[in-house]
Amino acid sequence: MAPIKVGLVGLSTASKVTNWAAIAHLPYLQSKQGKALFDVVALCNSSVDSAKKSIQHYGLAESVKSYGSPADLAADPDVELVVCVVGVENHYDVLLPAIKAGKNIYTELPLASNLKQMQELVDLAEKKGVRTMFGSQGQAHPAVHLLKKMIAEDKVGKVLSTTFVGTTGFPLTKVPASFRVVGERAAGGNFATIWFLHSESCVNVRSSLMLTTIGITCLLEVFGELEAFSSMMGNDYPTMDLVDPTQSGKIVDSITKDTPDNIHLQGRFSSGTLITYQMRAGEVFPGEPGCCWIINGEKGDIQITNPRGCFDIEHKGLEIKYKKAGERKAETIELSEDGYTTLNHPAQNVGRLYEAFAKGDTASYADWNVALRRHKLIDEMFARGDDDKPFGEVAQYMK
Repeated sequence: MAPIKVGLVGLSTASKVTNWAAIAHLPYLQSKQGKALFDVVALCNSSVDSAKKSIQHYGLAESVKSYGSPADLAADPDVELVVCVVGVENHYDVLLPAIKAGKNIYTELPLASNLKQMQELVDLAEKKGVRTMFGSQGQAHPAVHLLKKMIAEDKVGKVLSTTFVGTTGFPLTKVPASFRVVGERAAGGNFATIWFLHSESCVNVRSSLMLTTIGITCLLEVFGELEAFSSMMGNDYPTMDLVDPTQSGKIVDSITKDTPDNIHLQGRFSSGTLITYQMRAGEVFPGEPGCCWIINGEKGDIQITNPRGCFDIEHKGLEIKYKKAGERKAETIELSEDGYTTLNHPAQNVGRLYEAFAKGDTASYADWNVALRRHKLIDEMFARGDDDKPFGEVAQYMK
């Protein structure tokens, strides 16, 4: 099979700490396994000069073409797959011409800024017959595959409940200025649509560490869709300072955000399994894991912990333990290594998604129809408890 020709949108040299294309996509695409399946033939940035600068900066081949507009990239007959790694506020403008040109597309979440844009993109993609994929990195994580395998092999028996508690590792009081949209709900890229939905990275401006939590998509991948749920969102830190990471975190602006930073969800999957999920933006308590995911079954329990508030992006120190019902000791389950463990952590699951897409392994990645369902869940959560209802339904028993 000839390598798939890629047009990459968003590989900038402007930021060393917030450039997801550079830290997650490019390491795989430039690796041995990546080059066997994909060939980067074009870059698109905000200008042709910016694209040329990136080609030189990252040591790409001189034959790689440079573009300054998504429409020009989409018109390139050599490009077979458009990879969109830009801010969500620009997704619609990048994706629309690519779909119209019949290009297959891999885009990071959120899919677009609002459901109207998303539905239009999904409908047009189906009409044009293009293949789509969104960046649900957790779905590709070996730990998620292991959990599904253990459940299928009846290691825990009937799954009764699952509980997840996670912390990002930092409050959303200070973020890089380029992450301004995190505090602006209209832009579409906030704590709910990014961290909660699938998981995405954010930079701790004090230490430049990649920290994130496991998103609801991983749980939905293991247990299926929700049949019923209740949810509440809190805006614990309404003031958000915007900083310049290149100036030692100097505050350049402050905004009042209208997006949540604390999300609670309880519900029941269609299988009957109960779920309790909590994720907040804050520091990890000393000595405690950044996230803990427990699966309780009739025949046994599984626990996954990670020292930081992360899972599918940064997973150094990940532990999986299994305990049979009636026994007092748990055994540690080791994950087998594959060709991706030599890559930096953010690139590993991104690489696994790329491979699944190239090989047509639709069970190992999700298309835009799945992405649309996930976003509809978020919109329903907002509708149940919006700004004027403090992100929650009002208790009736005190009235």
